[in-house]
Amino acid sequence: MAAQEYNEESDVLTEVEIQILQGLERLGGSYQQRNLWKYIGIDSKTGLPILARLEKRGLIVRERVGGNKRGMYIIRLTDKAYKILSKIHEEAVETFVLNIDALPDELRLLLTSPCTFCPYSDKCGVGFIAPHACELLARWVRQVDI
Repeated sequence: MAAQEYNEESDVLTEVEIQILQGLERLGGSYQQRNLWKYIGIDSKTGLPILARLEKRGLIVRERVGGNKRGMYIIRLTDKAYKILSKIHEEAVETFVLNIDALPDELRLLLTSPCTFCPYSDKCGVGFIAPHACELLARWVRQVDI
């Protein structure tokens, strides 16, 4: 699969960086660093340098919590990250061209599901990525008027 890239003011995001940002967004905008690796599907050795780059670019903030010697970090998305994610989502929707009016109502409804554009659909049901744990899917189900 080709790497997704996003350009804005010389910022280029790799596919893994986008996955981390989108994963954090799906988790409500913040998550424990130690559990983030399981959710994204990478190890901490790979992920830590990526987090450092994202933090340097102002896309995430690492906040230390807890008083023990090792401490624990919470990773939070910044406003800049939300703006970039919004543009990525808009571009993904724009590239998906389909005559929706010609489809049956049931199919049109399914196409509005967040699962349609989910970058983790191939991992759905494995580990932390599951329909019952997806906040976007839960919001969509609450909005659907059946």
